[in-house]
Amino acid sequence: MFFRLFAILFCFFIYTAAAQDQKRLRYFEQKIIEAGNDAEKVFSLGELAEYYSVFKLESKADSIWQKALFIAEISSDKALVLKILFSNNVANLKAWSSKETFERSSNYVQKGLQYAQELNRVDYIALAYIRLAGIYRKRSLFNEAIQQATQAFTALGNTTADSLRCVLYNELGDIYIAKTDAVNAYKNYNNAFDLAYKLKNVQLQSEIYHRFFELYRSIGDGESGKKYLMLSLQLNNKNHYKEGLYKDYIDLARITNERDYIDKASELAVELNSVRYKLSAKRLLYYWFMVEGKNSAQTFNYLLSNPDLLQFFKNQGLANYNWEIGNIYRYSTQYDSALYYYKIAEKEFTSTYDNGIKLEVCNALAETYLQNKDSADAYEYYIRSFDLCMQVKQASFMPVICSQLGMLNAKRSNFELAYYYSIKADSANKLLQSNAAKDKVVLLQVDRENKKRENDLTEAAQKTERKHNLQIMAITLMITGIFAFMLFLGMFAVSKTSIRMIGYFAFISLFEFIIVLLDHPIIAFSNGEPIKIWALKICLIALMVPFQHFLESRLIRFLQGRKLLEARQRISLVNWWHRLKKTAPAKDADIEKDTAVL
Repeated sequence: MFFRLFAILFCFFIYTAAAQDQKRLRYFEQKIIEAGNDAEKVFSLGELAEYYSVFKLESKADSIWQKALFIAEISSDKALVLKILFSNNVANLKAWSSKETFERSSNYVQKGLQYAQELNRVDYIALAYIRLAGIYRKRSLFNEAIQQATQAFTALGNTTADSLRCVLYNELGDIYIAKTDAVNAYKNYNNAFDLAYKLKNVQLQSEIYHRFFELYRSIGDGESGKKYLMLSLQLNNKNHYKEGLYKDYIDLARITNERDYIDKASELAVELNSVRYKLSAKRLLYYWFMVEGKNSAQTFNYLLSNPDLLQFFKNQGLANYNWEIGNIYRYSTQYDSALYYYKIAEKEFTSTYDNGIKLEVCNALAETYLQNKDSADAYEYYIRSFDLCMQVKQASFMPVICSQLGMLNAKRSNFELAYYYSIKADSANKLLQSNAAKDKVVLLQVDRENKKRENDLTEAAQKTERKHNLQIMAITLMITGIFAFMLFLGMFAVSKTSIRMIGYFAFISLFEFIIVLLDHPIIAFSNGEPIKIWALKICLIALMVPFQHFLESRLIRFLQGRKLLEARQRISLVNWWHRLKKTAPAKDADIEKDTAVL
């Protein structure tokens, strides 16, 4: 009865989702029709392609990009062609993508690489190699990924494209994490962070903090990883970077399983008006219902009440959708139903996906069969997992697979194989423990180097601050000296033109100095947005100019008056000396007169 009800609800919501999809598509089509020029048309086509990409309609997205590329090529706009060929859709590929999707994306990047080489655009050439490295990494082809990253370094050469070099170091770090080489990953992330800190690039710094989080999480040190998430949260809060805050809340939800973080991420997604972020937050909440709630009815209810989320899973293909249904049942301990959907999904995964994905599928099936107390099928899938693990060289899976095979062979009284797999499990565990111990020791050393680097950066910042403070003091003394000189000059009979020129220069110096002092608070308040800085400075100058003219006119009038001349005459050292000389002979005459009387 439940399955029939589910089928009816499924069809209803598929229809609803399709209707909403058509409404959205008509909106994009209207924008494309109303576009006034090629650039606007390409931009509208890009929005439509991004929409398809969000909902995993990759072939349709590629088709739209091809149309946009055709328009750009006809218009002979090279910048527009580069923008299309290096769209961000390729960077959003997931590891659980089919071989066809990977091949299509790789061909698209290769086309961009060739075009960049024709134009001799070093930055785009390097970016193409970085994206190819990312595609190979997601396919678990790590040697090929490192080769592409090396090509990117060669392309960059001695150029000063620090932001691109930072992205390249991040990609190398991601490759080493996928290879379970924590030390090299850490070193590359450190290099990336140095560049991002030097550039004062908040977005890149935040992304690297997230990579440090993934690194520590991969070696089982979640608390150290969370520390980096909190640093990213602090950085993004300080700079009002909402996209970074969204990603912070998403990863904090992943590590803490707290729903509050998911709700905060959802609110930010609505505020940013991003379809991709809204859908990502819904997916995370769906997984929270599935893993934390462990209630299939509740999870299905949430899935069916969000047609866009349902559409997302449906668009990934029948295999992915059935896999999701199987996961819902598995986490709610309904293993028979989970195995039914897993087996349906397995056929497509086996034929269209890489060995890395096949390994995860076989391992999940083996564990579920074992949980369902079906030792025979569990054994068969563990054997498949073992073979795939040897092919893709995934050491992290080996201890669990071998220990389970050893246990299952012992139950079957095949003690020779049980011993063989037990030895394999022990050696795999020792290898992993040895690597983990080495990684932790080296990470401690790198941490110490990192703290030394942070201290050096702090000292450099303090040195810069001291230098700036000395310069501010020097400017203050200079301006004070200018005004003192003006007052001194006013004590003499100088021309009005000279007084006006000096006064004009003095007040310009004073008010420009005030603007310099207010520059940092203005940038902080405006979050570095040019239009806000422009508006604030206009308001500031509008207030200061009349005040400047008022003070300037009053001071010049005072200097041109006779009061300073009169004051100079009263306190003149020359006059005082003359009076002193006049009084001195009078005293001498009195002495002579007194002597004569005597």
